[in-house]
Amino acid sequence: METASRGPGKRRSGPAAALAGLLGALFLGGPGCGARVADRIERIGTDAIAFPAVVTRSRFERRFLGMPGYHLVVWGDGEASPAALFQASVSDAEVIDALQSLGAKPGNALGMDTWEERRNPRSTAPDKIIEGPGVEVLVRVPGRTGLLTLDQILLDSGGRGFEMRFGGHRANIHQWHSGCIICLYSCPGSKVGNARNTVRDFVSGTTRFRVRPGVLPRDGSEVTLLLRLSGSHS
Repeated sequence: METASRGPGKRRSGPAAALAGLLGALFLGGPGCGARVADRIERIGTDAIAFPAVVTRSRFERRFLGMPGYHLVVWGDGEASPAALFQASVSDAEVIDALQSLGAKPGNALGMDTWEERRNPRSTAPDKIIEGPGVEVLVRVPGRTGLLTLDQILLDSGGRGFEMRFGGHRANIHQWHSGCIICLYSCPGSKVGNARNTVRDFVSGTTRFRVRPGVLPRDGSEVTLLLRLSGSHS
């Protein structure tokens, strides 16, 4: 069964290589490589933040409330965490604050009707696309060189790829309680979402995301998420 209408969380190689070096130095304790901007969120240079998360692949791929392959990164205390690929120890609100501290202005383009009207063929709300500054999502896996991109981690049956944007949607947090940090669709519950796919696309099954075999370590392993702003921050 699909989740209730409150939303997915119920109610309640150049740049990458350079970032890998910065991130490696940070976690080796190099001085001056990162500045703390929230609990366990580190600022990397002038355009990126990093925070730890735990792999929970089995949650991402099972049919939790009919929504497999939807939530990429969710705060551990959020109600969508039982369906996330990565469970973070930092909150979605803290990630908004951290990205804004870099000068990024969230798009805030998606209201609750984007999800609530998803089965209404006359409504244009579910066809809306997330807006905001571009965000490159990278994952550091212990034991692997370099940082992994989303297309290296995920299989995309629709072939549309990833155009991640800082939507923000802080005003929706008190209505959703999902804790969702990164969604793979243009979701009003996401803080960073994918402009290549809409909520309507999810409902129609245009694409379904799965994890590529052999890329991620076993469930319970800690990785590091790095979010890097790309292009204009406004």
